[in-house]
Amino acid sequence: MNTIVNWFQSQWQHTKNRFSKDPTDSTLPLDQVSRFYQSDFYHSLDESLKSAFYDGALGGLDQRIIPRKDLDTLNDYLKLWKHGRNISCSIYGEKGTGLSTVLNMFQTHLKKDNQLNKLINFDRRICSSIDVINTIGKNLNMDINTQSLDHFIDSINELPATVIMIDNCHLLVQRTLQAQEVLDTLGSIILGSRGHHLWVISCEEQAWRRLCNGYQFNNMFSHKLHVDNFSDSQIRELLLNRIRYAGFNRINDVDINTVKQEKSPLDAIAKKSKGCVELGLFYCLNNLTYGTKQHSLLINPPLEIDMGSFKELSQLELFTLAEICAHGQLTANEHMAVFRLTLNQSKMVLEHLRVLGLLDQEEQANRRDAYSLKLIISAVVIRYLISMNYLY
Repeated sequence: MNTIVNWFQSQWQHTKNRFSKDPTDSTLPLDQVSRFYQSDFYHSLDESLKSAFYDGALGGLDQRIIPRKDLDTLNDYLKLWKHGRNISCSIYGEKGTGLSTVLNMFQTHLKKDNQLNKLINFDRRICSSIDVINTIGKNLNMDINTQSLDHFIDSINELPATVIMIDNCHLLVQRTLQAQEVLDTLGSIILGSRGHHLWVISCEEQAWRRLCNGYQFNNMFSHKLHVDNFSDSQIRELLLNRIRYAGFNRINDVDINTVKQEKSPLDAIAKKSKGCVELGLFYCLNNLTYGTKQHSLLINPPLEIDMGSFKELSQLELFTLAEICAHGQLTANEHMAVFRLTLNQSKMVLEHLRVLGLLDQEEQANRRDAYSLKLIISAVVIRYLISMNYLY
């Protein structure tokens, strides 16, 4: 039995060493971070760990969720609406702050309260006024037999009072001449029906700022909720919760229930993560090995991420990253329109950034030609772009 355990630990350490930097080094290459989920090391992890450390949106009842004050705020808005207030709400925050998870949690609360609700997920650009009407009408199971905006607003007000949530509003429009028409139409629908329905819209922060500064998007909403990045203590709580979920009960030979009273590498991970859940999950996975005792983990302190590779990017590539942040994603055709390049030039820029590990191509069938910022490094990239005045 000891021979098997020793062999397993030896193989684990061998895999770990292949994908970890020399401990004498003080930084971690950015491409090692961005490609972590494609590495042999990640695929060698136990399935329970990979499941526990899933970095996507979570359902409202998921045990990996930790309490969020934002849910309490949305419930306060719901009470105001039920008492007759005309409420429309926007929630916005940095990419990766869990906007979709917050909406999922809110929807779960609505279902428990037997409140009619509908969650609409924008997964493509809206191109015209008619497209807005058709998209919303279809999701609300309405018979669309008119192209008149006033008639549509009358029809939507005939529906039972509903909490209507729209996720991924950062994908709503591209910066084109048609954008104002689309936003004016959506605004008219929201303002014309918010006394009857409660509207809750989510949007990534960089896109939110662009929409507000360029199109006065904020005027559609009576209430605006900024979803903050996680605090160090929240990141720590979240990581402990994920580790428990994976079935482990000891960290560095300390019982997980007493880790809060002990100084641990989770403190350093939380601080290095700077409020970004994806970075916290990465730092934890990248720096762990199995302990010698059953259900135990050893976690090492994290290294800083080396941003030196950004110095090699051209100004066009940095502006491309900034525009992707402000639009949620860009196709080659959209990139071509923004930067006034040829289609082949735009494809080359986007593909180069993808090969460098900075961008992902979308998996949805209707947006497979779109590129978005790789989630695991989104916070690092956005903060760098802000520091260099490519974003604000």
